[in-house]
Amino acid sequence: MKMSSNTGLIRALVALFVVAALFQGAVAADDQAHLIVHKSVAESQLVIGRNMTIEIMVYNAGENIATGVEINDPGWDSSSFEMLGPSTSAKFASIAPMTKKTHRFVVVPKVTGQFSAGPSLVTYTAAAGHQASGTSNTIPEIPILTPTEAKIEVALKIGSYLTLGFCNSAEEWTKAALITTVLVGLLTVNWIALKGKRAVAEAQRKQAMKSLGINPKDVAEKSVKKKKKK
Repeated sequence: MKMSSNTGLIRALVALFVVAALFQGAVAADDQAHLIVHKSVAESQLVIGRNMTIEIMVYNAGENIATGVEINDPGWDSSSFEMLGPSTSAKFASIAPMTKKTHRFVVVPKVTGQFSAGPSLVTYTAAAGHQASGTSNTIPEIPILTPTEAKIEVALKIGSYLTLGFCNSAEEWTKAALITTVLVGLLTVNWIALKGKRAVAEAQRKQAMKSLGINPKDVAEKSVKKKKKK
């Protein structure tokens, strides 16, 4: 019975030690810095030959100050982008808890097409003697336009506002133009037909008056004189 009691006591002590170790590890993790990195493009429209600004925001969501923070954003092909700087990498001495730092650099697209970017890399000291690293989000595909395409896109946006959202693309504008052309054509044909009917009716009226020995000009002059007297 004593052996069984000792075994139970040993098991309880081991379990207590494991729980304490886990709790100490959780507390230690809570005391560390934790950096969240977000990467984005500042401009709403990318155009060949115009500046494109990359923004890398680093936020410390942990409870400890992050020190020795280094950001690197590799993968910029010089044949596709001209680097205006200042640099695709940056260093921050520290980032306090619940605060952020932002690094910006500017490139100029040389070619058109679909632009996308991989993640930025960050390394830092999360706590004394503890190094950490992480990555940002990726940037999904964004079209790089020619200056002409950019003007067309702006015109389409303005047109969308003017048409209350009915025409949002070049295809929709083409359909609208076709419908408008058809309607104008129908209205023109209708106007010509009405004008033709009136001309035929007037000719028939004059012919009838002549057959009765009445001069259409005399009737017209009398009508003008009556209007003047009124």
